[in-house]
Amino acid sequence: MNIKYKANELEEAFEKAMQHCIDAHVPPVDFVLHEYTTISNDTMNNYLKWAEDMEMGKIEPDPEVIRASVAIKKWGEFKTFWWVTLGVNNEKLQTMAIFNLKQPCNGGYTDKPVGAVGNVEIVINTQGVGDKAFK
Repeated sequence: MNIKYKANELEEAFEKAMQHCIDAHVPPVDFVLHEYTTISNDTMNNYLKWAEDMEMGKIEPDPEVIRASVAIKKWGEFKTFWWVTLGVNNEKLQTMAIFNLKQPCNGGYTDKPVGAVGNVEIVINTQGVGDKAFK
């Protein structure tokens, strides 16, 4: 585990990036975040994985990593919020907002149910059908 950034630095950079998006009406794409911090998508994913491993007891908890992962999750939630708000507030941009919400980096929403994974058991009750139905 190679911790590159202090949590308070990341929190501050993420807050500045979010405020910039709000003030300038700029979509919260990761490029905007990279303007305020040098963190890469790979590093953000590493922090999230480390925090998950800490929650599961696989590695020793580190408060810096946990705080950084909270900031990263907040950035993801902000991106989702931004696109939802755009679609709600502007009917002409709803299609674009929906398209962006379906992208994995913006929440990965789907408009159809995801199929069940695993075995499916089907029970057919034949009581009252009669003998001829199966001959």
